[in-house]
Amino acid sequence: MLGNYYGLSSSLSTFLEGIVAKLNPGSKCDYKPGIMMEGENRNPIDWTTGDAKKADAIVVVLGITPLKEGEEGESIASAHKGDRPDLNLPENQVNYLKKLRHNNNKPIIVVLTGGSPITMPEVTELADAILFVWYPGQEGGNALGDILFGDVNPSGRLPITFPKSVDQLPPYEDYSMKERTYRYMTQDPLYPFGYGLSYTTFAYKDARLESASVKRGQSLRMEIRVENTGNRPGEEVVQFYLSKPGAGSSGPFSSLIGIRRVKLEPGQSQLLEFEISPDAMTSIDDKGKKQVLKGDYTLIVSGAAPVKRSAELGVDNRIDLKFRLK
Repeated sequence: MLGNYYGLSSSLSTFLEGIVAKLNPGSKCDYKPGIMMEGENRNPIDWTTGDAKKADAIVVVLGITPLKEGEEGESIASAHKGDRPDLNLPENQVNYLKKLRHNNNKPIIVVLTGGSPITMPEVTELADAILFVWYPGQEGGNALGDILFGDVNPSGRLPITFPKSVDQLPPYEDYSMKERTYRYMTQDPLYPFGYGLSYTTFAYKDARLESASVKRGQSLRMEIRVENTGNRPGEEVVQFYLSKPGAGSSGPFSSLIGIRRVKLEPGQSQLLEFEISPDAMTSIDDKGKKQVLKGDYTLIVSGAAPVKRSAELGVDNRIDLKFRLK
């Protein structure tokens, strides 16, 4: 529940407590420990997978803990001084999820804990929903209950890229940016930077720049309308990326230059304004000096990083606006 840097609290809401607190009269919650965090169970009797098939929905908490990763002496279960030798979910956890899914068509919601990316392609295939909760803190259980029972519409977005495997990452000794982060990665990740789901849907429309060109040192304004096209209130995180001359060769494919969070009721829309500052149009050369490149720029407005994988995952509200810097 808690990460490495935290104080002490007199109150802590666990995931189980958060779920039980949301149950209506007549509903029932069964809880059983399923597996060890890592390694096989010593007790050969399986009390969980059979009972799970009788449930209307199954919530499985998987992931890693600060005992396996982190700093300040808490990672006592780590043989690598708090570092992770790989990004995989422990094999016993994946196997347990497979057992739960075997001959079982009931919805499986995986609640995943951790403080760093986890490669989990099998979890993606086996689970009906994944909620990556990081180390959610003392109110994490109540927050989980709010989201699972629909009292809160999730609006979180990934602040990092989740690769499909560690093979997609360059050697640690290589300090170049090639293949690192959404800005330079050419391969398709498992989950891209900025990605996240909602219980509702949003549409972007009426996007326009105030001008098709701009001079050096000038800012450029734009506006876009965001509409809640679903049937639930929700918050959308509108992301603004800028692609500059030389993108993908002498510079990043695109860079996040701003976000706007907007809360909308079903059917409601709002006109957002955004300004591309002169600093956002600045590039850094190989010597670390700032420069302003003349040429064609593209402002990309999207609900996740503007990569192919985002579209594959259903992010279909991307809009590209081109302008020239003279």
